[in-house]
Amino acid sequence: MTNNTLNDILLKVAAVVSQAVEVDDTTDEYALWRTYANMAQNEWAELYEWPQLYREYNTQTSTASGNVTIAMPANYRKLASYPKITSDGVNTYEFSKIEPTKRGQYLDTDRYVYELSTNSQTYLVVNPSPLVSGASIMIPYWRSIASLASPSDQVECQNADYLTQRIIGYIWEAREDSRFPQAKAEAQRILSNLLEFENSKGEADSNTIQTIEEAKFNFRIGRN
Repeated sequence: MTNNTLNDILLKVAAVVSQAVEVDDTTDEYALWRTYANMAQNEWAELYEWPQLYREYNTQTSTASGNVTIAMPANYRKLASYPKITSDGVNTYEFSKIEPTKRGQYLDTDRYVYELSTNSQTYLVVNPSPLVSGASIMIPYWRSIASLASPSDQVECQNADYLTQRIIGYIWEAREDSRFPQAKAEAQRILSNLLEFENSKGEADSNTIQTIEEAKFNFRIGRN
């Protein structure tokens, strides 16, 4: 991951669009460019399941009630894989995610989870219930990214040049500068290279070629 801060990125932007060697973080222009930086970083984050956005949430049920409603972390975006729950206190099982409106299609003994959300909180509800007191729970998930608010905040995109070019594109487009398609195309080229890198695994990543079924459902021909 890059070690560049928001200020580092906007210094590069200023060098191109204003031929300046410094930026003032108290100006309206800086605030506008910061908004563009967040727009660019959100575009990057929404495009792909980047490894640096993967997290695992480990918790336990209430020792008193075996509570089956789990409050997810504030940065939770979506599940990355099957939650793993030691629901009987001995064996760990994978729980599928379903739509809450389809709960009637499943048995009371089926293992599944579904999401319930408010404006500020997402909950996972586990079936069957209750779980044993203190049951271990591991939930793999993709997280959302934090906004870039302070000049010292580190950007999350692994190639800061993408953000630089995308911000320049936003600025030139707003100014109706004819060069904005060039900056946008360069940003897209960098982003395409990032995607290609993530999808080109080396020999150390796996000694077999996975099918879609293997990758998504842990299905192996000849084993299942």
